[in-house]
Amino acid sequence: MTTSPVRRLATALLLPTLMAGLLSGCGIADSLDKAKCDWMTERADGTSPGPAGHTLILVDASASVRGTTQRSAGVDHSDVVGEKAADWLKDAGTVSVAAFGGDARDLRWSARNWSATPLADDEGGQERQRKSVPECVGRAVADAQKTVPARGGSDILGAMREASAALGSAEGPRRLIVLTDGLSTTGCADLTQARFADKAERDAIIDVCLDTREMAPDTLASVQTVLVGLGRTARDEPQAMPAHTEWLGELWKGICAAAHPQPDRDDCVLNDVTPTDSRGTEASLERPSEPKVDFPQRVYRMAGLRALFDPGSAELRPAAIAQLTKIAVELRAEKGARFLVYGYVDPRGGSANNRSLSQARADAVRDELTGLGVRDVTALGKGVAVGCPGARGELTTKQKLQCDRRVDIRVVR
Repeated sequence: MTTSPVRRLATALLLPTLMAGLLSGCGIADSLDKAKCDWMTERADGTSPGPAGHTLILVDASASVRGTTQRSAGVDHSDVVGEKAADWLKDAGTVSVAAFGGDARDLRWSARNWSATPLADDEGGQERQRKSVPECVGRAVADAQKTVPARGGSDILGAMREASAALGSAEGPRRLIVLTDGLSTTGCADLTQARFADKAERDAIIDVCLDTREMAPDTLASVQTVLVGLGRTARDEPQAMPAHTEWLGELWKGICAAAHPQPDRDDCVLNDVTPTDSRGTEASLERPSEPKVDFPQRVYRMAGLRALFDPGSAELRPAAIAQLTKIAVELRAEKGARFLVYGYVDPRGGSANNRSLSQARADAVRDELTGLGVRDVTALGKGVAVGCPGARGELTTKQKLQCDRRVDIRVVR
């Protein structure tokens, strides 16, 4: 039977597609792709980064980043590597990738002193190797993200110390890339009891780290440090609000600067690249238990000089509009949050009037916020206030009444 030219042409065109599908289905395509990275390990001795520059990527494998269930949407940093490879691997002769958990001594290497400089003899081969570097390093990061640490938690500072020691013998540029949410649960930087409050709290943490020698002024000497993903946690973990993320950024910049003998602005960098979400893996189910860092709820208290209402009134003061406009801008940035408005009154009115007045005040603030573009706002009249949260020192009678006549706006996740 003679095959027509048209049929032979169709077969020739379809065969590569069919073969690709078969290879992929059999897992052979994956091994062929993996072979693209084999050249990077040819001269890796696993102990020394060699004389050229070296980039070391630390991957936080704690549950707060990867999630705790198979359905968790964890944080995936592998795409970030491809996006930033040109900057992170510039002048780097070698590159390493390691995962860490609650024990900094237990770094799990998915890449150790891989060559980042093409080794092929011909220009075409060198170009192919050069183009494969971001993908290969991204795969090493993806492998590190699947790591199950022997100990739960996250010892970020300890991992940075170990990484700095591993970079020690490199003669060229030394870079440390830390892919983490910044939620350390171990040692001097343990944030499980943190209030995420102010600069004083951050300074106290840094002082403790210096006093305990968990960090020294030369810990990161001559190491350019880049932190990526601060405040970004898995979907089923406590979620940071912008204020928490900003606080974390200032904390880790401060820790990093304190670990450099003469810190330069380029020594400690917070990267603005946003990691993507990934689906949970089987390994997620095997992760050891670990302490969690809970972000305190943000509460805006409008009392005293910031009081929104005159005594006995539910009509917003003119100055209140400007205050609420500023708050609305911040609330609109709280993605995925809902907002509770609590209205209070002082004890000078009758019980029935107190309840209706407190509800009317909460309604007035809710309506103003909604008109300013804030969604999912609930108004709750609480009646007479009990106490004055956050007050310092003894309050005068006038101050107590002003505090009682307040509105609280609570951010809830």
